[in-house]
Amino acid sequence: MVHTAPRWNSIEDARSSPDAVEASLAALLELVEESAPDVAAHMERTARLARAFALELGLDGPLLELVVRTARVHDVGKLAIPPWVLDRPGPLTRYGRALMEAHSVIGQKILERKPVLIGLGALVRATHERWDGNGYPDRLKGSAIPLPSRIVAACDAFDAMTHPRAYRGPISVDAAFEELRRGAGTQFDPGVIETFLCVFEESVDRCAYRA
Repeated sequence: MVHTAPRWNSIEDARSSPDAVEASLAALLELVEESAPDVAAHMERTARLARAFALELGLDGPLLELVVRTARVHDVGKLAIPPWVLDRPGPLTRYGRALMEAHSVIGQKILERKPVLIGLGALVRATHERWDGNGYPDRLKGSAIPLPSRIVAACDAFDAMTHPRAYRGPISVDAAFEELRRGAGTQFDPGVIETFLCVFEESVDRCAYRA
């Protein structure tokens, strides 16, 4: 069962002015593409996966758009993270880890420069929270984490695992599924992961996500 959060920053942010939201997102994503193409590509893949998953969950309308928009910009805060952290081939130092973990808060601040994106900023802030309450930055737990953020967290992790990073190569799709399964109930919403695996374990495009 996928648990819905009791509340989060309003869907009305996405509903009130869709043209303004899309214009602001387009300008921001163009900047990301120019400055950090690998980050832009990851966010685009995550957004495609999140849309497919959200549709399978039966989400539609403003809630579906919130999931997709959150995925499209969930790592925008990495624009402010120095290359020596983002591109480090080995383990991060304590300072580097602190900088990296700041990216979700930075992403919120970037988004909130545009009033129409304030609600979206709060969802981006929560994409690295954990189901067991040991995530960051606010140590939210369980269904206190907004549902769009929980969905994006699973899609983000899957894409990150199945594509190369500076510090490691990609793992196989099957190995990524196993990692998601192991993280259910601790890192991830167990209902989200159960549904994700039911939807994608047999139907995911393995050519697009192969190691």
